[in-house]
Amino acid sequence: MEPFEYYNPVRVLFGEGILAKIGESAHSCGQRALIVTYEECSFFEKALKTIHASLGKSGIAWVDYPGVTANPLLCQARKGVELCREHELDMVIALGGGSVMDCAKIIAAGVLYPHDLSKMIMFSHSDIQSIAPEKSLPTIMIPTLPGTGSEMNPTAVITDEVTHQKSYVWTPCLYAKTAIMDPKLTQTLPPYQTACGGLDIFAHVMEAYVNGDPAVNLTLQEHMQEGVMKAVLETLPLVRETPQDLQARGVLMWAASIALNGWLTTGTFGFTPMHQMGHVLSARFGATHGATLACMMPAWMRFFVNRDDNAKYVQLAERIFGCSLAEAADRFEALIRSYEVQSRISEFGVKESDVGWLTDEVVSISFGPDGKLNGHPKMSSEDISTLFRASL
Repeated sequence: MEPFEYYNPVRVLFGEGILAKIGESAHSCGQRALIVTYEECSFFEKALKTIHASLGKSGIAWVDYPGVTANPLLCQARKGVELCREHELDMVIALGGGSVMDCAKIIAAGVLYPHDLSKMIMFSHSDIQSIAPEKSLPTIMIPTLPGTGSEMNPTAVITDEVTHQKSYVWTPCLYAKTAIMDPKLTQTLPPYQTACGGLDIFAHVMEAYVNGDPAVNLTLQEHMQEGVMKAVLETLPLVRETPQDLQARGVLMWAASIALNGWLTTGTFGFTPMHQMGHVLSARFGATHGATLACMMPAWMRFFVNRDDNAKYVQLAERIFGCSLAEAADRFEALIRSYEVQSRISEFGVKESDVGWLTDEVVSISFGPDGKLNGHPKMSSEDISTLFRASL
């Protein structure tokens, strides 16, 4: 393993009914909270009542902000910043999936940020002009959709509604103070959203697995990564068959955190090139994030079937799917289809004629100064075009 420094300050409260303790956690963060959730949040009515009651019991005031959509927008974050400043709020609480948590992080940092919010987002990896925030209001994350792992990482992804570019900010001040993880909050998730979240978890780990430095001995990380991927594939059917199974729901919720809290990539670094392609699809076509990755993963597996630099992909196929790489790609796509999740980007409305500008968008945002998309191996614009076409 390579030398590394690991830091993750997030306090985790996990278990059924743990949401009722939010007042105790919030008391150490401030006195006036912005509660960020979805524009359509009627399904969180009971959870919001629990939060309000617990905050009130602890003497904490709040302002509700039901203003976030899937694939959140900078304008939504700006509105949250305005509310915080207008009401002199000193902490931010997020109730929702990755979209809500990411937007909440940007709001919390934006209140103290001296520039326009767009300046903190890495909209170009080849000509870096972004300025990462250095401080943030304290945040509490309450995930309701296991997937992004945003509750335990210092990253937030957002879309500029003017340019339609989607990218991220990654900086230590975005770590939450506390993650309150109650599996019961996920019991009412529709099957499609549950499956998309599970596939997002799988993608996070798979990308670390196949893109870790091949020159580094990764035995420990590989076994940990394989364990999380297997757990996701074994747990998703249980949740589908018995949606009220809190043990299975809890496994998915914790797997989402583990996948991106740094445990699986210490001593190496796993790039996320599939995510870079998925971001363009969700920004331009409004596609669900996990579904874009469901389209990308089998395409990438097939891309490497006949290449000499495919050792990690072959190993993935053998250890996770128990078959050849070509067969694993087919099995994986069939599994995705069984959950009624899209596995082809044409299902989002993408046409052959869109491949050129989609590729240009990935190049513009995600390619480095060397004209390549980071990973092992690095990918050219021609490779990206081939992958988009293969996923149509």
